[in-house]
Amino acid sequence: MGLKGVKRSGTQGFQKVVFENVVDTLPGGLILDVDKTDYPDGYVPEGSLVGRDAATGVGEVLSVTDGAIKPIGLTHRPSEVSDGGNTYANGVVISGTVRIKALPTALQAIVNDLRTALPRITFV
Repeated sequence: MGLKGVKRSGTQGFQKVVFENVVDTLPGGLILDVDKTDYPDGYVPEGSLVGRDAATGVGEVLSVTDGAIKPIGLTHRPSEVSDGGNTYANGVVISGTVRIKALPTALQAIVNDLRTALPRITFV
């Protein structure tokens, strides 16, 4: 059967659902200082660990929880990287439930550290 007259365009694929539920987000989102060359597809992935530099107020994507910049949450949706370096993450989850297997691979390896650093987020 199928739908008649419907044409598919663009790329089709599977998008992982990172969040089971979202209880609270960071009001106003977060401006991220990222380099476009680090993200060849042009997006900071959903579920990326982010923190805010206390000196500048600008956010950064983190790969560890025990660095100089402490994590505050995970990005709620993919964020398009802008050319100027300031990328707006319009949703930073600070409380909710996350699927471990849907997180970026680097974060799956440090999930126990994430549980300690982000106590308001449940990892399942």
